[in-house]
Amino acid sequence: HVLYHTNANVLLGAPTGSGKTIVAELALLRLKLQTPHRKCVYIAPLKSLARERLREWQKKLRGLGWKVLELSGDTHHQASALNNADVLVCTPEKWDLLTRG
Repeated sequence: HVLYHTNANVLLGAPTGSGKTIVAELALLRLKLQTPHRKCVYIAPLKSLARERLREWQKKLRGLGWKVLELSGDTHHQASALNNADVLVCTPEKWDLLTRG
């Protein structure tokens, strides 16, 4: 409820398989519906999880016309692709490199 109906920051810690990703999807939907020009950044702890999230969200969000892009050590994108993406799925290392560099 808090993630979809307020602007409050939330720290969510829960066991594997308990629905953390669905909670993140609610926050993503709210942000994009309220401010369509903004980007969502999802940090996945491993490249394999980033790739899994990329595939699932590309299918789910395609109908909304949203572009999902993976940023990990295995990917290289043009600046235009980054600018046109609605959702960035990153590994912590790649996000650190992007935000500090």
